[in-house]
Amino acid sequence: MKVLVSSKMVSGKFKDKINLQLAKISGDLLGAVTPDKQELLPKEYDLSPHTEYKRYGSTHYGVMIPDLPEPYRYLSWASVIGYVGFPITDSEYQISNRGKGDTASLVHGTALSTTEEAFRTYSIIDDIEFSNEPFSVNFKNDTSFKECEEGYLLTTNRDDLQLELKLKPTKAITWFAYSSLYKHFSVLMHYEGRMIQKGETVEIKGLCTLESWKAVATSMLKNTLLVKHIQLPVKIFSYQVVNLDENQQLLLAFICYQDKPILTSIYYRHTNGTSIQFNGDVLFEVTNNQAEPQITPDGYSMYVPNTFKWIAHHDGEKILEIYAEVDTPYCYGLAAGFVSSYKWQGAFKGNDLQGRGYMEFIDRR
Repeated sequence: MKVLVSSKMVSGKFKDKINLQLAKISGDLLGAVTPDKQELLPKEYDLSPHTEYKRYGSTHYGVMIPDLPEPYRYLSWASVIGYVGFPITDSEYQISNRGKGDTASLVHGTALSTTEEAFRTYSIIDDIEFSNEPFSVNFKNDTSFKECEEGYLLTTNRDDLQLELKLKPTKAITWFAYSSLYKHFSVLMHYEGRMIQKGETVEIKGLCTLESWKAVATSMLKNTLLVKHIQLPVKIFSYQVVNLDENQQLLLAFICYQDKPILTSIYYRHTNGTSIQFNGDVLFEVTNNQAEPQITPDGYSMYVPNTFKWIAHHDGEKILEIYAEVDTPYCYGLAAGFVSSYKWQGAFKGNDLQGRGYMEFIDRR
């Protein structure tokens, strides 16, 4: 069994020290946003796909809800359109005949969804339609996301899941990365709508997040052999969403070069437009893995968390503690890893709290 995932930087060996330096360089190249830069970045955002730009090779769109009522628990709608060239994003499973640059994956479901239901792959050329003014993206009529009056409309029409959600943006925007190579943002959204799953209809409303990136990708290389075989060793990733109440949301992010952190950050947003990246030490630590690994469709054996914790400081004080237990089956399809849901208890600004969280997790070491 592999060493438990942690943001603690153990650097005793020469290889560890080299990887720490490479992690820092990677973060700088990718434009990982630091707390002091967060408030200086644009408050506007652009959803246009990479297909409209020569300098990009990948796009991501995501809508995530962390706290649907039982038994649904969460909603995932997360795509990678054009594989990037990282172990955490790429898989040979059901790849397009045209290769990584034409392959898109989508995981879309709830706690009731199986991998077979939630995970789909597409050819960008054959299966995905984009439009602008107004913006829209359509995945082979399985599901679509489009700009509409006052916001956006997410629609799904599959045998296992029907969905119609109206999303209304707040002014709270978060930037994870901002560079010429990679731009990645999230917007705090109100949502309201209807979902049908397993023959049951439920009306839902609350807070969600809308995400998007545009990034360079190895599929842009001219040499097809390099495209097929070269991957940059970004191997561990977790992204999580927690709604503290009807107005406050946390985003929690962790990404590694090999097993050394490129980014360990927590972001706070409020419906009034406030958006803050905590500026002190942040710890993410898996405290216990599930007993048996998950086997991915491409045959990779991945150990996934059973329990974990986050501890964060801001302005010199401890501001957040989260102690979490995953209580929901893992579902494959988030890039080269899984989505799930957890219950948590802890404290925020000195007040005891508990709730639910949405989690994406990949460990391709």
